[in-house]
Amino acid sequence: FEKIMALDIDERHLLRLGHGEEALETEKDFSRYGRVNYVLAKRLDLLTEVQRLQESLEVSGDVAYTCETAGHFFLYQVLARWEIFLATVRPANKKVVPIKLINDEFPFHKFFDNAPKPLFKGRNYEEDMEIAEGCFRYIEKIFTQLEEFRAFELLRSGLDRSKYLLVKEAKVIAMTCTHAALKRKELVDLGFKYDNILMEESAQILEIETFIPLLLQNPEDGFSRLKRWIMIG
Repeated sequence: FEKIMALDIDERHLLRLGHGEEALETEKDFSRYGRVNYVLAKRLDLLTEVQRLQESLEVSGDVAYTCETAGHFFLYQVLARWEIFLATVRPANKKVVPIKLINDEFPFHKFFDNAPKPLFKGRNYEEDMEIAEGCFRYIEKIFTQLEEFRAFELLRSGLDRSKYLLVKEAKVIAMTCTHAALKRKELVDLGFKYDNILMEESAQILEIETFIPLLLQNPEDGFSRLKRWIMIG
């Protein structure tokens, strides 16, 4: 699991079920409640960024209060400004657009004040346009993550949040075969779904222990969703 953490995988998609998380050589908590706390802390960090963006655009109102209000702010203030910018700087009818127009019309200069200066190099149109699109992708990612975290605002109890995290947010879930056997009914009832199984130390596992993890989800339209089963060790 430590090797997976070292890869370029967003840690909000990693989850360790059972008592195995205590043996992990890491300061971060990858248990269900540890991941829920991480998501809630990340949500606050992202909302702080939204507030900074709001102040840079000089928009009134408390748009960084919840994920929902942030979503409305993105749609009506951020995306609207970006579309106006694109309409201004994109060449129409094969007309040449002055390079400095990108720098002049870019609506998020204040937000990227902490970026290396100058933000736009002014060497050629394609390079400056790529920088502008990269900046917008950064902003868009903030609101995409907030939309994914929105359910954690609506679910009030830690148990409900941990169940939602398991079924919807986590992409890589580690557990022992024993834990899979103990929690099989709970996982199936939650609608737990997966496409791939990677089994470590498979030579040491009993046949029944290898079989149970294959049955942690209900079939879809009469067919198993499982696509790959990899056994190593």
